[in-house]
Amino acid sequence: MDLGLTSEHQMIRETARRFARQELEPMVAQCESQECFPLEVFRKAGELGLLGPFFPSEYGGSDSDLLSNAIIIEELAKVSASFAMSVDVSAIYFGYNLFKLGSQEQKTKYLPDIVTGKKLGCFALTEPNAGSDTLSLATTAKRQGEHFIINGSKIFITNAPIADYFMVVTRTSPRDGIKGGTTFIVERGSEGMEVVEMHGKMGVKSSPTGEIYFHDLKVHQRQILGQQDQGFQGMMRSLNMERAMAPAMVIGMAQDCLDRSLAYVKTREQFGRPIAEYQLIQAKLAEMAMGIETSRAYLHKVIWMVENGMDVTKEAAILKCHSTRVATNAALEAIQIHGGYGYMQEYGVERALRDAKLMEIGGGTNEIQLLVIARELLRA
Repeated sequence: MDLGLTSEHQMIRETARRFARQELEPMVAQCESQECFPLEVFRKAGELGLLGPFFPSEYGGSDSDLLSNAIIIEELAKVSASFAMSVDVSAIYFGYNLFKLGSQEQKTKYLPDIVTGKKLGCFALTEPNAGSDTLSLATTAKRQGEHFIINGSKIFITNAPIADYFMVVTRTSPRDGIKGGTTFIVERGSEGMEVVEMHGKMGVKSSPTGEIYFHDLKVHQRQILGQQDQGFQGMMRSLNMERAMAPAMVIGMAQDCLDRSLAYVKTREQFGRPIAEYQLIQAKLAEMAMGIETSRAYLHKVIWMVENGMDVTKEAAILKCHSTRVATNAALEAIQIHGGYGYMQEYGVERALRDAKLMEIGGGTNEIQLLVIARELLRA
């Protein structure tokens, strides 16, 4: 296992970093205040090959690897966690699931536009009464000849207001537990589907979130992702991938907090000297750096495990729980280091705190991650 970055990885990082600073950063303040997603920037990211480099070239990808994707997401998140989240959901939650579970017809139809940024995807799982308890879905799909009729609702779905393609997890059989779930690919504009945008979020404001309502939505059996009644198994694999890849975003957020703090302490003076010379400030910087470096190293290990076909249930849960704690703590310490200025929007670190907190909740709360870790340890 080689933890070093290849020249290709270095080039991808520089491309993503330059794109984030030149194309994305000028839009961040406006998009955050107006709660809007910069679709034109998203399209440009697709043109540069930043929306799924791990996909094969036949679908518009670069035949690269998942580490390349993590590098891109980290660089985007340093500038905008909101943008990075929407990109990750489209490329990983929708795109990667489709690539692994979809039919050749489905991959040929949907993946090229997802990879090139012409279209955007989302993954519709959470419901009003099914959050941490994902197997308690109430959205149903009942067979009617070659079709299924979907009824129910989803909530807190990232990208829903702007998505072109929806991956919808339903229950097709009344069985209990992991059996009886089926996932469908649904296109925007389908009769019987209504999407309502949600406003007033604490953070990640320019990553659109929505509710989805299904009223006798008719879908053909060709729109099943994978196999009927096997959707929950695919969902579990998806959650592992989410927990394995999403930490790239929180690491980027934490790194931005450290970078801003390092720049600030060198210029801010108190009692006649830069506050960088005070040991309590130095200790905060050191703690932030330790958390970031250990999270990044473990992220690379988990990605290596995924690419080598290993089960990462425990490792992904450890990574998500640890890295999200690191990001939230980095944001808190960055605010403390900046003092009163840290409480103001102008300095950027207060947004980092609002954004970071979501990551301890979405994709399975940290409390759930602890239960997953303990279960896997006891099973060994």
